[in-house]
Amino acid sequence: MIEPDVSFCARPHVGRSRRLSYPSWTGRAALVLLFVAALGSVAQIAQATPRWAARYQQNCNLCHANPTGGGKRSAYAAQYLIPSEMTVMDWPEELADRLDPQVTPAFSVGADLRTLYLYSPDVPYRQDFFQMQATFYALLEVHPRFSLYLAQGQSQTREAYGLGYILPENGYVRVGRFTPSYGWKFDDHTMFVRERLGFLPPGHTDVGFEAAIYPKDAGIQVAVTNGAGGSIQDTDDRVAGFARADIRHRVLGAAVTVGGSFGYSEPFSGVRRQMGPFASVGIGPFTWVGEADILRRPNLNGADALVTSHEVTAELRRGIWARLTYDFYDPDIDLESGALSRYGVGLDSLIYPFLGVQAMAIWYRLDEGPGVVGEAEYFQPRIMVHFLY
Repeated sequence: MIEPDVSFCARPHVGRSRRLSYPSWTGRAALVLLFVAALGSVAQIAQATPRWAARYQQNCNLCHANPTGGGKRSAYAAQYLIPSEMTVMDWPEELADRLDPQVTPAFSVGADLRTLYLYSPDVPYRQDFFQMQATFYALLEVHPRFSLYLAQGQSQTREAYGLGYILPENGYVRVGRFTPSYGWKFDDHTMFVRERLGFLPPGHTDVGFEAAIYPKDAGIQVAVTNGAGGSIQDTDDRVAGFARADIRHRVLGAAVTVGGSFGYSEPFSGVRRQMGPFASVGIGPFTWVGEADILRRPNLNGADALVTSHEVTAELRRGIWARLTYDFYDPDIDLESGALSRYGVGLDSLIYPFLGVQAMAIWYRLDEGPGVVGEAEYFQPRIMVHFLY
């Protein structure tokens, strides 16, 4: 494993590739605009892969323009880290410029296209092809400390914000529409801690502001939003708040991260609080990432729900990982009201810097009860093809 460039991570913005000259950018800009228009009608599901942050023990902004992970990749990730550390196939040096995301010295782009095939012999309506993601990213770095960011996906629910690294301890403030920082931002949006806690697209983004600082090996993020996730306009006078903190340290040779999150909102169903710890451990080829949350909804029968998700990966060779997942949801931890479990096993691969393939077998197991009416128990193999830039 390489030693990540920590000094790079400490910079107030993500660096760009060093190119002596750029080809005529007017034609490339026209193609960019056409691409944005083509995607304008298509929901953003841009998430991150927490195991990389866990393994390299770095902040998400080392590899992403989005400081909390996911979305457009930095030049460092696209041109160095991914092709040199994460792919099955070696990338020819003479093609290195094709991975350069820069359109002009201040303007760069990116994209994610994920297509999923679901096979469920026992549940016909869950058997089909699904365009999981089709997102275009644009980053305008107007100043070394300020940037404008747009992630346009398959619907009008998008991320669009201004970002300024103006706080001490490499901290930032961002204002606009974004996904609030909470727990682990799994790239699989069906992980229960994303799906059951309000981060399922298209309702995962909201309008507001977020501030963060990164003292030494720690990170603290606080956000205040409209509390109207996925909606273009605020539908009430109640706001929502989120807070997340973590600390990273090496313990007996293992990369360890420990943290916690808290969320507060007031939807039409009443006050909603969610809170819980998250952690990760990376040692050798193995990485575990886990999160557990309590969801409190006093106005909804006073029930406290338990939601937890875990992922274990083992690198079999460069670019290929064995992957195990476990999710659990109990709608009422004080009563025997039923529960839902999900188990997953499969392989994840990154063949080229622009192409990944994932194959998973998923089992949903149902402990029947009044709290899980409408849930189903079934087996579902999945194959996902991921084009990225």
